[in-house]
Amino acid sequence: MALALVTGSRPYLRPAATALARTGFNVVTWEPPASPPPPGGPFDCYLQLPCADGLVCRIDTLAAVAGRLGPDASVLLGVEDVQPGARSQRGATAPDLLEAMALALLEDLGRPAARVAVVSVGDLCRPAPAFTRIDPVLGATQWEMPTPPLVSAP
Repeated sequence: MALALVTGSRPYLRPAATALARTGFNVVTWEPPASPPPPGGPFDCYLQLPCADGLVCRIDTLAAVAGRLGPDASVLLGVEDVQPGARSQRGATAPDLLEAMALALLEDLGRPAARVAVVSVGDLCRPAPAFTRIDPVLGATQWEMPTPPLVSAP
């Protein structure tokens, strides 16, 4: 089974891990720097979600996990959604800059074959009403997460 690592702030970890698990990954989560890095690897997929300390936290976290990535791992960088015409959140990093920095860092750390993509955290973590169903036994609504784009087991 393919192995994925998800890092970032607590509100995003569980929904993102669930979305990856539904695509066939065995998922490990880590909330840096609150806890020590998780054991394991090599990881086939790494999803980095936004963290409270911004760009510095993201670079430090990528540097900390790069050695645990498989040689051709997929690296997904989750970014906050910005409404058209709205100002971006203070401290938010432009997706192009984040991607360029990740590519440069991965190359410097010996992972030049890693594939890097920027994904919307909203698309990945927010269940849409169209993806609900009613449990016939409990009568309760259960959320069905769509398969996020650009994520597939190798």
